[in-house]
Amino acid sequence: ILIIGSQGQLGKTLVSHFGNQMNWNVIGADVVDLNPENNEDDDIVVQSKGMKEYISLPQDGSVADLSVALYRGVSNYLSPNKSANNNNKSAARGLDAIICASGGWMGDIDKFNFQHAIQDNELLEDIDVEEEYIRESTLVCEHMMKVNYYPVVAGGMIGQHFLHNDGNNGLFVIIGASAALSPTPGMLGYGAAKSASHHFLQSYGPSLTEENGSTSVGILPLMLDTPANRAMMDGNGNDDRYSKMVKPIHIANEIGEWIKHPHLRPHSGSLVKVIAKSRMDGSGGA
Repeated sequence: ILIIGSQGQLGKTLVSHFGNQMNWNVIGADVVDLNPENNEDDDIVVQSKGMKEYISLPQDGSVADLSVALYRGVSNYLSPNKSANNNNKSAARGLDAIICASGGWMGDIDKFNFQHAIQDNELLEDIDVEEEYIRESTLVCEHMMKVNYYPVVAGGMIGQHFLHNDGNNGLFVIIGASAALSPTPGMLGYGAAKSASHHFLQSYGPSLTEENGSTSVGILPLMLDTPANRAMMDGNGNDDRYSKMVKPIHIANEIGEWIKHPHLRPHSGSLVKVIAKSRMDGSGGA
């Protein structure tokens, strides 16, 4: 199982569920350095986190850089004695599933507050406010594409090469956003990136099925129940909004069932909205 975005909250839940509880072989991939102090053996660090292998991805690379890094990492794991640079198109295909759990959220920059922040700073008095606003706003959009859309494209490219094509029914899953099924004023970059991911999945799914028999599915929660999302909501712990949040473990359980029982999967190219059951204690669910 390849999990792209393995060090985020959802990614860690998937790694723990599949690697530790299901005892499946998990390959993690993310931009996070697992051993920043370099004071432990890398293999020990990776295994302690429930993974068999970890692929370190470039933080600021292009989608091509991301795809190549994933290809080389997976190829080296599945075929350690074969160079990823040997142009051998018969490289081993051995992944049961690829799950793209990467993602992030940023809202649009408030123009009024941005302008006043610059105008009130004497050190920035020579700055062209409109130019800076345009620059910062487009950087938000660019970042949202990098963290939400690029990993989906990279995962899809890897899926064409490494997902099982021998009748074992490979699975490609992305995490989208139900909010991006409609206009997203106030978060244009996020909405555009998630909408692009949805379109990619819907277009990619049928072609992947035709090519190697694998299934592609998009899971679209309203909001995941993570510490970061709860902090962003800044409300009472028993607020009704919390009951609409989907717990990562419920998504992990569902994907696990799809991996074990292919007949339970939605049609390839489907976008599946996940709606949490409302609970008075704000615990959420799915």
